[in-house]
Amino acid sequence: MDHLIKNIKINIVQGEKDKYLININNKSVKTPDGNLIELPSIKLAKILLQDYESSFKAKPLNIVSPIKITNTAIDKIKLNNTFYINEIVDHLNNDMICYFANSQLELLDIQKKEWLPLINYMKSSYNIELIYTSKLFSINQKPDSLFKLKNILNELNIFKLSAIYTLSQITKSIIISLALVNNKISAKKAFEYSNLEELYQISKWGKDDEAFNRLNAIKVDIRNIKKYYDSV
Repeated sequence: MDHLIKNIKINIVQGEKDKYLININNKSVKTPDGNLIELPSIKLAKILLQDYESSFKAKPLNIVSPIKITNTAIDKIKLNNTFYINEIVDHLNNDMICYFANSQLELLDIQKKEWLPLINYMKSSYNIELIYTSKLFSINQKPDSLFKLKNILNELNIFKLSAIYTLSQITKSIIISLALVNNKISAKKAFEYSNLEELYQISKWGKDDEAFNRLNAIKVDIRNIKKYYDSV
């Protein structure tokens, strides 16, 4: 599977123990920290190959990329996955799904309709009971809820953990992220739920080009991260 771009040959080769490598001009690709990129599936290898091809063709337009997710997995998470798991768990206290509108009643009604099923999903699927509010104060989720979330994340390999870590940053919600990667919601819905207030304001007052381009980039990123997660 050789691809030639601007006299640069990119191909996938099978490494040891059912791992896959990306070669550029017959040299195996490494991370910024000099670690060999060994991938657990041919599907993921194909995604990375396409990403490297795109990087040689034009400047990437999106915030995240399969290359960045992979580099984070190998250079960062592999060395200290506890740090990243704890960071995701800590962010459950600030998860946007748990903070409803305080004064805009129409927006609050929309949030209840769209977000409450996600809160119920956490209870039915993971037995995690979430505290949520429409008041202007921060929430501290129950220690038991944080412990259960940590156990869920501990089951993920470094590539899936890197994907869900990135996804939770983009969506501002580990709840949305878990629902998406477990096929409870679509990538389209994950985008809509994570940008619900902004999309509501746009529906009321219209949109500008800068906001449209930024939201479109987020939509593409969410879809690509889901594809990455599914390929592992």
